[in-house]
Amino acid sequence: MNLLKKIWHWVRWALLVLVLAYIGLVLYRIPAVAEQQKTDAAVQKIHSQKITLADVTGTNLPPPPDKAHNDATVAGIDKNNNGIRDDVELWIFSKYPNSAKIRAAELQYAMTEQMYFTQVFNTETWKAVAEENSRANICLTIVGKNFIEVRSLVLNTQLRKDEEEKIFDFITSHGPAKGEPCDVSA
Repeated sequence: MNLLKKIWHWVRWALLVLVLAYIGLVLYRIPAVAEQQKTDAAVQKIHSQKITLADVTGTNLPPPPDKAHNDATVAGIDKNNNGIRDDVELWIFSKYPNSAKIRAAELQYAMTEQMYFTQVFNTETWKAVAEENSRANICLTIVGKNFIEVRSLVLNTQLRKDEEEKIFDFITSHGPAKGEPCDVSA
């Protein structure tokens, strides 16, 4: 009987150590699981964000932003909450008042460029934005435009250029863009 008590004593300690180790592992993994859930939600949001026909037709155009206030932050001002910085959106409308196709493509590209500033916080979110940016770039090509003029509008301050450098710390390879190239076929 005394031998059984000694064995149970050591087995009980071994079980306690295993239970404590398991609890420690679970507690250790909680932040990583939370970060993965945050990333998954952000990637889903990135892939679901699209321009709409209302964006292309200008149904909800924002007022012109105050330049100093707009340029004081990386994200700038987006009063109509469509994911496109207001000064860039208004410039596209003033430059192409008679071409909904070009506006649609440039607005889509401007939205993806803005996503780099507002939605990227790790490699997975960078990859999702890069995939959407590739789709938008293909859309621009289809309508006979390139990304240079919109990109220069988006990167119009040193603050934004510096932030782009930080964001590209997350750069990784990515596959082809999924889905139709253009969100709106105007």
